[in-house]
Amino acid sequence: MKVAVVTGASKGIGRAIAKALAKEGYKLALGARSVEMLEELSREIGGAFYSYLDVSKPESVAEFAEKVLKEFGGVDLLVANAGIPMGGRLDEVSEEDMKRVFDVNTFGVWRTIKAFLPSLKERKGTVVVVTSYISTMILPNAGPYVASKWAARAITKTFQLENPEVKFIELRPGKVDTYFYGKPGRKIEEGFMKPEDVAELLISLLKLPEHVLVEDVLFRSIY
Repeated sequence: MKVAVVTGASKGIGRAIAKALAKEGYKLALGARSVEMLEELSREIGGAFYSYLDVSKPESVAEFAEKVLKEFGGVDLLVANAGIPMGGRLDEVSEEDMKRVFDVNTFGVWRTIKAFLPSLKERKGTVVVVTSYISTMILPNAGPYVASKWAARAITKTFQLENPEVKFIELRPGKVDTYFYGKPGRKIEEGFMKPEDVAELLISLLKLPEHVLVEDVLFRSIY
């Protein structure tokens, strides 16, 4: 049975992905800052390993990876999903906020992949990095977030070139009805996908033949 790690698993896209992977028979290692929500999710899907994880903290990532590898012996799939929003003009955003968004969205991806890479290479596993449709765009008043996702994309692509034994997939969803935009509850007709849509796409990608690599997928609502 394959082992999957999902970061940012307590809600939104990460939670939907965890549920979908559980239905596919994966053993799960779930990480997020909200342990209570992870506990609730674990009960909901019939049991899963979970632990506190703050991807912006090197020590937290290292401790989480150590626990997971001790529990399962190795991993086959890593879904690097944890992320935070950050708007504002580049000439107005504070240094502290700029560092915070990069520490989660960019360094968090790098730290997490690096922590599990030896095991993933050994098992010829897969890494899925959830970025955004804006990871190749330039948008005013969203520079901090956009730049962090461009950097996450570059990290993902570089890891792939340096580690051909592992598949690296960048998921680039458009607007998804999650807490990213405030309290969830938006309609599909308003241009929003559901977290389950992202999870369903990921499952379909994981079922492709082993010799097929999909490097990145841009997908959005038709509205």
